Amino acid sequence: MQQYLIPHRIGDQRLLIPGWAGELSDPEVEFIQERLRLSRWLSQKWGIINRNYSEQCIRQLALLGITGSPSG
Repeated sequence: MQQYLIPHRIGDQRLLIPGWAGELSDPEVEFIQERLRLSRWLSQKWGIINRNYSEQCIRQLALLGITGSPSG
């Protein structure tokens, strides 16, 4: 019963690893977008070079990870 009393954390830092999360919920996409906008280093880690923080771009990178060519 205790597990039901603990709310699900959307802000899990593992979401910031490209390819880790797979399919994202809308709040998870918003969390990642916010973090990418705040961190140039994280954007580079995600391969986003043109500040393209679109939902489609983030969902693709979260699902497939970095494939070698920069996005954006």
